Amino acid sequence: MRSPQRPAQRCASIAATLCVTALLTCCAGPSQGAAVAVTEAPSAPPPEPTAATPGTFAAGACLFALPEELEGDSGPDCGILWVPENWENPRSDALLRLAVAILRGDEGAAGADSAGTVIYLAGGPGASVLESLRYGVPPAFEAVRASGHDLVLFDQRGVGRSRPALDCPETAALALDLADRELAGREVSRSEAMSLVVEGFVACGEDLGRIADLAAYNSVQSAHDVAALHQALDLDPVTLWGGSYGTRLALEVMRSHPDGIGSVILDAVYPPDVDLYVEAPANFDRALQTLFARCDANSVCSERFPDLATIFYETVARLNEEPVPADLIDLLSGEEIPSIVDGDVLVGLVFQLLYSTEAKLLVPELIYDAAQDDFAALSNIRSSLLVQQSLASRGMMFSVQCREEIAFSSIGAAKTSSDGYPELGGTFAHGLLGTLTYQVCNGWDAGRADPRANEPVRSPIPTLVMSGEFDPITPPAWGERVAQTLETAYVFEFPGIGHGASSADGCPREIFLAFLADPTDPPDSSCLDHATH
Repeated sequence: MRSPQRPAQRCASIAATLCVTALLTCCAGPSQGAAVAVTEAPSAPPPEPTAATPGTFAAGACLFALPEELEGDSGPDCGILWVPENWENPRSDALLRLAVAILRGDEGAAGADSAGTVIYLAGGPGASVLESLRYGVPPAFEAVRASGHDLVLFDQRGVGRSRPALDCPETAALALDLADRELAGREVSRSEAMSLVVEGFVACGEDLGRIADLAAYNSVQSAHDVAALHQALDLDPVTLWGGSYGTRLALEVMRSHPDGIGSVILDAVYPPDVDLYVEAPANFDRALQTLFARCDANSVCSERFPDLATIFYETVARLNEEPVPADLIDLLSGEEIPSIVDGDVLVGLVFQLLYSTEAKLLVPELIYDAAQDDFAALSNIRSSLLVQQSLASRGMMFSVQCREEIAFSSIGAAKTSSDGYPELGGTFAHGLLGTLTYQVCNGWDAGRADPRANEPVRSPIPTLVMSGEFDPITPPAWGERVAQTLETAYVFEFPGIGHGASSADGCPREIFLAFLADPTDPPDSSCLDHATH
């Protein structure tokens, strides 16, 4: 492990890169953004469907803000894909509008004439890939285009610039109001704050239920959408590229709509047959222990940050006993937000930083700073995380997870799991990866998925499986697990990488592009022999 620089010197650059990188692969993790000028998305209404037929694609203006590099002649081809809210009962009066953008590949690239099309499936569930483009085109997207492939991006049903978007802005604002454990001038306990947030999300679900059938916003319906997009754009054959939750959606497409799918890339794998919420504490602890062990084994890190694990757990316990004030800044509005830091906040921030290959280098000094009551860097990073709230549709997340995960799990098992990690358990007990989601799902009308949706996927389609060593939420073991039922799977774990290996340059990018060029041949992985931790 390289010795980290002073966090305050690196927060801005890391925040700028993580804003997009995290959205490529998020499951329930961070999206960070720097203080940048943001233009509003066009407000023009989307085109009306040319016919009341599911699967109609209408070309039109891009309904999202573009970064400078996509303005003018290099801009994407955009449009709307019209799909029924319920593919099992398609009705012309219940069509959804899915926002689509096609980034054209470099026609001058070697092999561009034979390069196929890549459809990217974003994570979350609920992450808006189109909204995230305002912060710039991710290097991984540029690499796909430079190799001659067209790249199709779209906001999934219920997400971002698609309509309706299942957003809960009032609850996001409530969570910020409770950041200092006060509301309307009175102190609020942690349990009361959690109850208020749960009530807010349930109320949001009731409101959304008046404009949408929440049971229709799920992976099976989204897989039908992908097949319709594939057909409407005449893209035979295509490569599906999924990140985090996007891998689960890609697997569902492989199960239910395999025709015309030439290859699949699964990055940060989220198999359908795991219990995300029960396994989350152990998955995080695995990544955390890997970080501590790596620091202890590195002479520079261990000298600067001795006994890192001990310092971390002692600081978490102390801050949970005596929280301290540490205000946040909304980087888009400049508004100051009163907040406190307790041990669970520190744990949660470390969890989110482990998503990023670069940001994990901040963790040792961040822990030592917190131990010395220096929260400047911590507050800067937390402030940058606030951008996530504008880039994720929480209602879509609940609709998917309540139906496909929580319906096959139990709050008792989740509590038992978090109790096994007492130093970390508060983060899961009071957060979206814990009992909060179970409680929201009790009042969220998403129904229960067919049990087959939680079974492993069997497929002959050539598949690249990519995992990061430090991934705190979708561990490498999940990549190995999903490959057991895939006939042609190339499985790689990348040392030093967090959540989303395809977003990293070097060896992961080389293997990614090699597979994309020829998925029938095992990619050359000799670069792993020289990979660093």
